[in-house]
Amino acid sequence: MIISEIELFKGIDFEVMNKIAKICSEESYSKGIVLFRNNEKAESLYIIIEGTVYLEVKNGGTITYSLNDPGEVFGWSSMFESGRYTATGICATDLKVVKIERNRINKIFSIHPDAGIKILRRLGTVFSNRLSNAYRDLLSARSSVSGPAIWMNENIISNAPEEPFFDVPDNWHAQV
Repeated sequence: MIISEIELFKGIDFEVMNKIAKICSEESYSKGIVLFRNNEKAESLYIIIEGTVYLEVKNGGTITYSLNDPGEVFGWSSMFESGRYTATGICATDLKVVKIERNRINKIFSIHPDAGIKILRRLGTVFSNRLSNAYRDLLSARSSVSGPAIWMNENIISNAPEEPFFDVPDNWHAQV
């Protein structure tokens, strides 16, 4: 996999890409290996070459997000100040990735902040897309299963009063 062809790095200056390429390592992991755990210090960003990784979030229940497209990025928490993984990364199959250590790429970003900003913006898009997909999946799952939350939402919509809940005096003005 040529790192400069990955969406995350497209358009980055050639000199900067050479520096980034030098700090990348290609790693292989066996099915079942846990790459990182939720709330661990986030040390590395990963880019899929081949295979599938599950990102698992537990909070009362479990939500599993599956990634398997070459070029998909995970471990993005390593690029942010919080520096803690927000999920557990588990190899669903044998997995080959490009691994980039946080401290090494941050050194490049400190010398080339314009490249760092471009990459962080693209990571923001990755995050936004995953969040949108998670919302869609959650709503889809909720709509296929009846439960109190769905009942409450339908009940509120179907039982909305015809009249306002309170009267607003004619002489009342909103302050903005």
